[in-house]
Amino acid sequence: MADPAYSYQAPSREVQDMLLGRSGAFGLFPGVSGYFQNQFANLGAPDSNPYTYSGQRIAGFSPREQYGMQLADQGIGSYLPYLARSQGLTEDALATMGAGTTEAGAAMRRAGQMGEEYTRAGLAGGMGYTGEAARRMRQAGDAQYAPGSYKSYSDPYEADVIDSTIADLQKRYLQGDIGRRASEVGAGAFGGARSQIAGEEGEQDFMRGAMREVAGIKSRGYGQAQQMAQNEFARQQAARAGAAQGIGGLGQQLYGMGAGAGQQMYGMGMGGGQGLAGLAGQLSGQQMGGAQAYTGLGGMQQQMGGQDVQSMMNVGAMNRARNQAGMDLNYQNFVGQYNLPMQMYSQYANMITGAGPLAGGTGYSGPTAYGGATGNTGGNTGNPPGVGPWYQPRAEGGQVSSAASRFPLSSQRLTGIMTLG
Repeated sequence: MADPAYSYQAPSREVQDMLLGRSGAFGLFPGVSGYFQNQFANLGAPDSNPYTYSGQRIAGFSPREQYGMQLADQGIGSYLPYLARSQGLTEDALATMGAGTTEAGAAMRRAGQMGEEYTRAGLAGGMGYTGEAARRMRQAGDAQYAPGSYKSYSDPYEADVIDSTIADLQKRYLQGDIGRRASEVGAGAFGGARSQIAGEEGEQDFMRGAMREVAGIKSRGYGQAQQMAQNEFARQQAARAGAAQGIGGLGQQLYGMGAGAGQQMYGMGMGGGQGLAGLAGQLSGQQMGGAQAYTGLGGMQQQMGGQDVQSMMNVGAMNRARNQAGMDLNYQNFVGQYNLPMQMYSQYANMITGAGPLAGGTGYSGPTAYGGATGNTGGNTGNPPGVGPWYQPRAEGGQVSSAASRFPLSSQRLTGIMTLG
């Protein structure tokens, strides 16, 4: 088995002073040890670490935000009075429309009844006159001409005319007969048979002429009387027909007047009903417009109130954000102050690690555990130069570990440091 070998190395005195805090230097190990002792001793105490930070972390609602919340609470249900008024107006509009429709219907029914009554009255009156006209027309149609009715129209002076005519004829006859006799006397034939025959013939001619004249007068008088009687009959018939037609016309006129009055009353009633319905519709429309206006006002008030609340909340949120930023800054400063010692310790250790080798150091290697003489070569007894008695290398598994392994923060960094001069 090979003999054990011993080796050691140590930093310079200056580095040791910085690690242990001697000769007025700040000691890394005592500082770190004291820092952690204090941390563990005060663990859980207020403001001892970021987890026990006693400062305010979350900003409360700003006054404007609180005021906005109050406005929001006050605005809840603020639209209800407007909706109630709108509901009332809507109900009034429906009632107005219903009443107007009912009244309009009643007016139209009354108009229909009055129109029917007038029409019935006109029809009844017209039928009465029409019936009378028909009766008279039938009477006129059934009437017949009476042939003897001409007597009422005979000339009352006919006999005088006949007498005058006969007298005139007789006078002419006698004058002619005197002349005939005078002629016979002058001829000497008067009184004879021929004279007698001539007298008789003259008398017969006179009689026949008189009869013709009388017959002519009678015939003309009869014809004229018949014509007058017939004309009178025709006139009476025409008068009866005209009267019947006039009565029928009166019936038609009366019916037309009744029907016209009925239509007029019906039209007036219908117009009045429609007018009432129109007025009810207009009033109902105005009430509905008022209801919609109130509904709009309620919505507008709620909307404008919401805008006020939103404005307050926005401005308040900016104030709260500013307050939160200040609180966050305070917490960041606290955390920074809490981490600052360890950061400085780490920077201090990094500086020692980086600059320590520049200060030199001491090392030993040899077969014995302790060097006898002061120096930096193997085989010497005693401690190496600048190394106190705390530096006690010991064998571990055939190897010697130096005191550098006893420094947790720098053992790895100090390993391998050798004497530089």
